[in-house]
Parts: sequence; structure tokens; C-alpha cells
Amino acid sequence: MHFRSLLTVYLPAVEPDPEWEKEVADQVKQMRESQPENIGSIGQKVMLDIFYEGMNNISTTFGREVTPVIRDVMERFNCGTEDKRFLEFDDRTGEALRDYNATIDCMRLPDGRIVEEYPAPQWHKFIIKDGKVYQRHAGPLHHPKRTKAAKKISVVPNYPRKKLYGNSFERYIEEATYFTRNEETGKYGEWYNPDGVYDWYSIGGRWPRMFLVKNECTEYSLGESPAFKSNENANAPEGYRWVCCARKKDIQWDVMREWLNNRATDRYNKLKVMFETGVKDESIHGTITEKGITDWGELVYTPDMTLEEYLNQYGIPDEWKYPIGVYAIFHSEEYMDKHSVTRDNETGKYSPIDWRKAIDQFIDEADDDDVFVGIDYHI
Repeated sequence: MHFRSLLTVYLPAVEPDPEWEKEVADQVKQMRESQPENIGSIGQKVMLDIFYEGMNNISTTFGREVTPVIRDVMERFNCGTEDKRFLEFDDRTGEALRDYNATIDCMRLPDGRIVEEYPAPQWHKFIIKDGKVYQRHAGPLHHPKRTKAAKKISVVPNYPRKKLYGNSFERYIEEATYFTRNEETGKYGEWYNPDGVYDWYSIGGRWPRMFLVKNECTEYSLGESPAFKSNENANAPEGYRWVCCARKKDIQWDVMREWLNNRATDRYNKLKVMFETGVKDESIHGTITEKGITDWGELVYTPDMTLEEYLNQYGIPDEWKYPIGVYAIFHSEEYMDKHSVTRDNETGKYSPIDWRKAIDQFIDEADDDDVFVGIDYHI
């Protein structure tokens, strides 16, 4: 799943580098002009998208400078990080020893080898059932069956696992587990990131239009979105541009609120007309019923719904101090999301946080020079 989130990082003032920005624009232009109409394979299209996304992200000097800062902060929350600063070792030696010293049901293959019931490559083909070996998915119905091949394999019950690995615990670890050896302690287990949140992320990603800044603003980034393919700012208010990365002081919060609510109001009026006329707009992926209008399976309009009610659900409610909604917040060594809890020091009880209040407070407490970044992360 993808989650829209907010990250803040620190970056000193950045002076624009016109030569760099021209070089990036020229590279993209050259690639576009040399690109055939029919690109070819899906793999080629994916690689081109990656190229355009990367170039889009560093198309401004600010984007070039802030990207490594973002990467450094986000690495703390990477589930797959290999950075030892963020890893802890989970000692699984006891579990491994218990399994190593256990007895298990095995299979004797036609060539005399004894193997566990589920080793590769046999595990997907043969199983032990009622003291006999069956082919796991046989025939058109893919049912367990005593095929000729299965009958050539016999069951060896309660066989000491350690004998399978030549009485070598190290060999068992290497061949039958995914554990690694901690060179400092000599224990076996796995390294993991206790702060891991995502398996991958992108700057902006599915949400490139996170913040509005004035056109004269130079400290911004368009993020990793293939915006060179289309005009991402075609519907931005005159004199402004949509970005996914900018300093707090440059973000035009009031203009954002007005634009978002105007768009929601237009949609409300369109839905109202659709319901009254019974004529569905092509932008709606649903149906018109007596109860209202559905879009992608969600009831988005009912006959008794007022504009205020619609804006509270699909626009920017008045109680939101800042016109931005996110699932999670990243900041330096901290992470919180809408499911986070808070602990009462007196009673010791935990309760859900007020997420909207937490977002507004986080933005309030940020320094005006802090860089706000829209992050699309996946887990």
C-alpha cells in the first residue's frame, strides 16, 4: 500500500545554478527528441520513466541539493537498510538449536538420498500423508495422489535432523535457514531495523502536487514524478506552481486552501447536477441511484448533502489550520502516523492521538526555514 506522508529536513540556503538547470533541461529535451514513437518493451518504458523521474527531481538546484539530505533522513526508516547504525540483531540461536536437534519425517529418494519433507526442489512436488508419499498436485484436479513417481519414494519417520547435515550445526544454518552469524557474539539470527516503516519510497510520487509556491520561488523541487511528460502545473492558480518540496516560509497555505475548496465545490455542483438530471459525467466511475452517486464503490454524494458537509469530507474543513492531510510524519529520528498512541503519565493508559491536531501542531512548531517534503512510501 502507498501512504501520503510529510517529511521535514534541514538544508542551508541554496543559490540557483542556471548552468546546471539548463544542462538537465537539455538532456531531457535531447532524450525526448531521440525517443521513438513506439518505445518497444515494457522494460524500456520503465527505464525511461525512471530516467525522467530522476531528472525531474533534480531539475532545480534546490532539488539536486536536498535529495541526498532526504535520502539520509529516510534511511533510518528503511525496512531493508544495510546501514548498521539502524540495525539490531535478533538472536535466534536457541530456536535454531531446537530445530537442529529435533527428529522429523523424511523421504528416501530412489537414489538413496534422505531429505526433509519440504526441501527444494522436492517440497513443491511431494508430501507425506498417512505415512505414505503423495505427489502434491497431480492430474487435472491438482489433488494429492499416489503416482508412480511418489510410490518410488519411501517415508523415513522420526529421522534425526542433525544426521541430514553431517552432525554440523553450521551446515544446517547455512543450508536450511536464512539466519546469519553475528561476528561479534557468535550467535545466529537476523539483523533487522526496529524503526523500519517502508520497503521503498519516492519524493512526491503519486502526490506531486503537495504545496503551492509563487512562481518566483527558486527553492523547490518537483520530485520523482514524470512531470516532463505533461504539464503538472496546468491547473495551478495564476502566478503559482505546484511542488512537492519547499521551505515552510514559501508555502502559500491560504491559496492552497482556497484552490482545494474551489475544486471540491465545483465537483459538488457537478455531482448535484448529475443527480438531478440523471446524466453521468465520464469522470465518475460508478452509478447514480436513489441513494446518491457512487464513485469507485464509494458513496460520494447524497441528495440531502450540503456543500458544507461535502467540503468537510472532500475539501478542507474549517477546523484544519493547514490545508494538508497526510497518513504519517517523518522528522529526523521520529516517526508517527494516524494510528499512533499517547501515554498518560499519571494513569499509564494509552489512547489514540488527535491526528489532525498533531499535524497542525507539527507544522506550527517547524521552523520557517525547514524544508517540507511530500513522501509517497510503500509497505
